[in-house]
Amino acid sequence: MHKLIETELITIPLLRPQLPDVRALTPWLERIDSNRYYTNFGVLHDEFLAQLLALQRSSDDGPIHGVLTSSATAGLELAISNLGLPTGSRIAVPALTFPATATAVQRSGHVPVPVDVDPNSWLLMPSHLPPELLKRHGIRAVLPVATFGVPQDELAWRDWSRLHSIPVIVDAAAAIGAQEICDGITFVFSLHATKALSCGEGGLIVTQNLELAERLRAMTNFGIGLQVPALGTNAKLSEYHAAVGLAHVAIWPEQAAGRMALLERFKDALLPELARSLRFQQSTGLVAPSVVCLQVADPGLRARLEAACAEGGIQTRRWYLPLLQNQPMINRLENLLPTPNADWLSKTLLGLPFFLGMTDQQFDRVVTVVLEETLRAPGKDLSWPVENITKLTKSNL
Repeated sequence: MHKLIETELITIPLLRPQLPDVRALTPWLERIDSNRYYTNFGVLHDEFLAQLLALQRSSDDGPIHGVLTSSATAGLELAISNLGLPTGSRIAVPALTFPATATAVQRSGHVPVPVDVDPNSWLLMPSHLPPELLKRHGIRAVLPVATFGVPQDELAWRDWSRLHSIPVIVDAAAAIGAQEICDGITFVFSLHATKALSCGEGGLIVTQNLELAERLRAMTNFGIGLQVPALGTNAKLSEYHAAVGLAHVAIWPEQAAGRMALLERFKDALLPELARSLRFQQSTGLVAPSVVCLQVADPGLRARLEAACAEGGIQTRRWYLPLLQNQPMINRLENLLPTPNADWLSKTLLGLPFFLGMTDQQFDRVVTVVLEETLRAPGKDLSWPVENITKLTKSNL
């Protein structure tokens, strides 16, 4: 048994969401009781939306409009449906992402096509979609993801979208507060309980297009009021969820700083000793991580770390895995392209416990297990197998 495990240990959880407590919620709930208004774009709904938009930044100083939804997945489905694409259109998505990115495409009547990601940022980037690929595979739209909260280059995607006349919707689920917006692109954020800023369950669509925002807002309410038919649904955010969100906005700056501090603490504790064997996601622009994920030198080391953590009562997870093309619940997906970077990441990524309120004892136990197990592993530098860094050529696009 691992030498740390001398007595029975309490499990260290992977995540522990920290939403406002009952005392913080009470004033907002009392307002709901006083208003006797519970859904359908109430006062708290509008206040919460205004506060979220006040946190949002635009890279070109344009206007900012938003629509609250019952979930980020519902927001994605509405944004995709509004594109007006022919049924069965192929939409490019990153191979490394949460399944909702692909299922939103499917539920909108289209076909997700997994595309490779950058080996350092783990993001789908415009460079992964050259003209030859678009033409050969008939890509009609793209859903890049702000993976683990690392923001996408919105201006690069805007330029790409204009060049190819292909719409882009950024799945920025975990990147609220980090992802800047720009004109010509639609952005969808998550307000789920596991995210850094939450209302328990919800989503936010952000755009600079007022007409689009008004249309999407109507679509969350069955399309009522629209003069042109649209595939509406019931995806409104209730006053109760808005109450949770308003209470959470008040503590957001402090919690965002705490999340970044905890991530930096992990880096400071692990990288000096293990820089040859593990690395973190290249994370320019990150402001409030929801998870911490390592890439280790090889699949064998990941397996040993998983076993050591399990023995030590430490929960881990292979985040966003398996890749989309290997997810059993996704049955209408076209695996048309090689994804060498994502394939290698799928064999070497490991999520560790990460949550506000982690005690020094919990932190030290996680770090000690990772350090000891990695240092005793057979020496191997963090590198990319030759077959996984072969650049795509026109012959295999």
